[in-house]
Amino acid sequence: MEAWPDTPGGLGRARLARSIGLLAVALVSLAACGSDAPTAPAAEPYIYAAPPQIADGWATGDAVDEGIAVGILEEMVDRIQQGGYVNIHGVLLIKNGKLVFEEYFPGRMVSGAPKTYRRETRHEQHSVTKSVTSLLAGIAIDQGLISLDVPLYTLFPDHPAFEDGRKRRILLRHVLSMTAGLAWDEHTYWYTDPRNDHVAMNQSRDPIEFVLDLEAVHEPGTVFTYNSGLPILFGEILRRVSGVWAHEFADEHLFDRLGFEPWYWWRYGDGTVQLGGGLSITPRDMAKLGQLVLDDGLWQGQRVVSTEWIEESTALQTKTDGPTWTYGYYWWRRGFAAPWGVQESVHAWGRGGQYIFLFDELDLVAVFTGGNDNNDANQPFEMVERYVLPAIVDRR
Repeated sequence: MEAWPDTPGGLGRARLARSIGLLAVALVSLAACGSDAPTAPAAEPYIYAAPPQIADGWATGDAVDEGIAVGILEEMVDRIQQGGYVNIHGVLLIKNGKLVFEEYFPGRMVSGAPKTYRRETRHEQHSVTKSVTSLLAGIAIDQGLISLDVPLYTLFPDHPAFEDGRKRRILLRHVLSMTAGLAWDEHTYWYTDPRNDHVAMNQSRDPIEFVLDLEAVHEPGTVFTYNSGLPILFGEILRRVSGVWAHEFADEHLFDRLGFEPWYWWRYGDGTVQLGGGLSITPRDMAKLGQLVLDDGLWQGQRVVSTEWIEESTALQTKTDGPTWTYGYYWWRRGFAAPWGVQESVHAWGRGGQYIFLFDELDLVAVFTGGNDNNDANQPFEMVERYVLPAIVDRR
């Protein structure tokens, strides 16, 4: 049966059908178990409600008014609550610039005790941090502090690493597109194994020296290698050209402009900022980053980063080592199967299931948070194709 979108004043056929289905399942289970067997109470079907308006800069709205079939989103939440999707911490949708869907769930981080996630809970971003780093790079370029074509060796004068001819040809654009040509492997071994280069860098005396001393194995600009050391190297470049640490630069030129709630950024012992994955922010602030990019660098009508940078950083800069993704400057690109055809997306992607999906043609931002350190971290891809995109009734 085709799911009909709910009307503001009615139950909606999709919701009614689900309620009847849940009742039938409960009755069958009771008959099968017998009257003596203990049974878990059936979960109440989720009923959509618009997010509350609070003093955080977001305008909220009703999803129905923005052309979204909330019955389909209700099915998604029911599946999360019934365990069909595991360890999902939060889902937010922003349509036409309004926060129209916001739900949080109990769970646990990649490593940690169970907790209840709420609107105000800061969430570890892992590699979503890299996309924030991309915005910092754009702001620095806008300010004339640096350019994409600056050779790295000019920023590290007399460093012996750049006696290597290949390394002398590394430009900033290669650092931001993961095509610097340096030997790096953070996929063969897990993030608890010292043979993982990311782990080895974290355990090194000096993370900047660790990255600079990597062997040059490819001509810069020719091969994509996912390398979490490169954003950390960019942080040192930013410090050298701006005179402040990267987290201080971010606070003044990005976070304060967007009205971020209290945030946290992990730093190494020597002060180096972990720009590859150390940021913790709230899901609503994740959504602000997505809306900033979707609006070509504007937040509530005020310019934060140039349109030119947004266009270039989210455009295809290189093909990746995966079958369906391409890469910009610390932003991923991917097509999704939608009911009307392939829907292109730009997104930020972090370990554990942290995502900011941007659908420019739909004026839609989708944020997911989670704590899955296995293939379950990819659940949001299915959730987008199975629920989020089919729920978009009005695609204008």
